[in-house]
Amino acid sequence: MSNIYLLYGEEKYDLNQRVEKIKREFQNLELGVNLFYITSDNIDELESVAQGVTFFGSEKLIIIKDTNLKFNVNILKDLDQDIKVIIIEDNVDKRTSEYKAISKIAECIEYKHLDDAKMTQYIIDLLKRYKLKISYDDAQYFQNVCGNDKTNNINELQKLVIYCDTSDTITKDMIDKVCSKTLNAKIFDLLDNIVNKKKKEAIFLLDSLLRQKESIVKIYIMLYKQYKQLLMIKLLKEKKESNIASILSIHPFVVKKLSVSCNKYSVDELKNIIYAFDEYDQKTKNGDMDFEIGLKKIICML
Repeated sequence: MSNIYLLYGEEKYDLNQRVEKIKREFQNLELGVNLFYITSDNIDELESVAQGVTFFGSEKLIIIKDTNLKFNVNILKDLDQDIKVIIIEDNVDKRTSEYKAISKIAECIEYKHLDDAKMTQYIIDLLKRYKLKISYDDAQYFQNVCGNDKTNNINELQKLVIYCDTSDTITKDMIDKVCSKTLNAKIFDLLDNIVNKKKKEAIFLLDSLLRQKESIVKIYIMLYKQYKQLLMIKLLKEKKESNIASILSIHPFVVKKLSVSCNKYSVDELKNIIYAFDEYDQKTKNGDMDFEIGLKKIICML
């Protein structure tokens, strides 16, 4: 087995669990003695750290983070087996010579978010450990509200476990009361208000997002994306397509929610809305329209 690991990917919880498991293989770890962190700022120290002798003999753990693999890989070749190296990146380009060189000497593991179905089941199974139940639909709702990041979901589920003191079942109302929504879930709420002609509530929610320092451009892009999804779902429903979630690669819960919303529009109305967003995009880029005022005008128009 290799004593060098390249760990990368979006699922930081599983990645960090692997790092901690490797750390537990050492009887003693002391920062600066036999535990060393290397980044792009001190990458020049890698060779001396790798070759140096420690007070704990030959045992040593070197963690290299966020360097984009820009270092001399030859330094890591033929290391003593008591020296372990963990290379951590957010993502890697497997086409690069750096990755190809490292992959020859390291165990390379990519950590991805669970897909929608697996995350929903993970939520159900995790709550079972606390002797709590949740319906499949409510587990899907939780995932839609909290996202696919495992660390965040574990934290939000722990809040629910503490809150659920006198009941053995987690409900949608509990999730709404206790859990912090992702930006994506808040955009869904904004869409709901717009679709249901609750313009005052929609403007209030938009202002709330802006006070939370959310980017107006990001809000526009996400809202625009949801209206494009509404149009695609509308067209597929008219074609009597039965597996819309699979065709569009969208979570079934999201399709179910957007399917209700698209019923309130005609195809032409949705096309006109998308045209309004395109016009907004063009005018804001040219400096002919203020980002915030322009988006509020679209909300009031809808």
